[in-house]
Amino acid sequence: MDAAEYLKSATPKTHLDSETAYYLLTDPAVDLSLLRDVANRVNAAINDHRVSYIVNRNLNFTNVCSIGCAFCGFSRPADSGEDYTHTPDEVVERLSETPNVSEVCMQGGINPALDYQYYCNLIRRVHEAFPWVHIHAFSPQEIHHMTELTAMTAREVLSGLISCGLGSIAGTSAEILDDRLRLTICPKKISSARWEEIVRAAHDLGMRFPATIMLGHIDTARDHVAHLEFIRRIQIETGGFTEFIPLPFVPYRTRLGHQYHIAEMISMPYLRRFYAVCRLFFGDLLGNLQVSWVKLGVDNAVELLDWGANDFGGTLHEENITRSAGGRHGVALTVEQIRAAIERVGRQPVRRDTQYNLYNTDSPVPHLSVQLGQLP
Repeated sequence: MDAAEYLKSATPKTHLDSETAYYLLTDPAVDLSLLRDVANRVNAAINDHRVSYIVNRNLNFTNVCSIGCAFCGFSRPADSGEDYTHTPDEVVERLSETPNVSEVCMQGGINPALDYQYYCNLIRRVHEAFPWVHIHAFSPQEIHHMTELTAMTAREVLSGLISCGLGSIAGTSAEILDDRLRLTICPKKISSARWEEIVRAAHDLGMRFPATIMLGHIDTARDHVAHLEFIRRIQIETGGFTEFIPLPFVPYRTRLGHQYHIAEMISMPYLRRFYAVCRLFFGDLLGNLQVSWVKLGVDNAVELLDWGANDFGGTLHEENITRSAGGRHGVALTVEQIRAAIERVGRQPVRRDTQYNLYNTDSPVPHLSVQLGQLP
């Protein structure tokens, strides 16, 4: 595919091929103003001038983990004095601090002391206490751990959790879907094939959730393009991903950062290209592209809205994983702060739910049952 010709005629349905994507990510001759404008045009064709956000919160129920990923600054050994594990009732008590959220994101470390019944009780208790809240919980790694605890299949584990009230799983633990790199950055984590197997099982059960990438460590542009191709292949076959979320690696308090002398996060010039390429690579197959303000800061996140992004993420309230790795941009934003940031660049802020249903009011906290439409 000739890049210049592609950029002249790009639409949501003319998805970028891998070689042209690599060229656009790396070649200094690329007209970056044109790339930005084309990504903006394709995004507008899909999402108009709307930028969505969600009123949600994070809750990490345990920081004990036996996996030991090199990029993680969050986990702690059991009995270290810094470890914690919340009971389901304690989780409910913490969630009661934020009664107006429409989604709770719950993940934890792989804690050997927790059995499958704990996970079921956790979901059931939260669902009983907050039946209107979408429970977005557990990574494919956590689901895999539950299969090992129970000798059940991933589908059986997921079905059991759904019956307790689970709405969707997280699209994390993907990191970079290349097993050569995974052997260095997370050798005890599941393989790329196992990640795909669990994701497909969740899609088959009707779950819809994000796909992610962690970039800016020992990876390359070639690795990024291969990861995008991996995600697009699944999306073509299942349609199960709601959005794509690039997650820049935060190196400051991590073993991976220290070992490879990674002093700073991935550069904004590269991220601008990457967001534009993501928009053109996925097109209408995966219409929502999210910025991570908690990793990048509000100003950088807002800038990426001009490079193809259309979702600002969530209020979060309690973000621990990025902070533990040395994140510098806070752990929560208010609805007013998010809306003001989006309006600053001339976009229309629109509140959404987990599945990208849009609320039909500009009120900062609309009634949760009032929705309209759906983003592509």
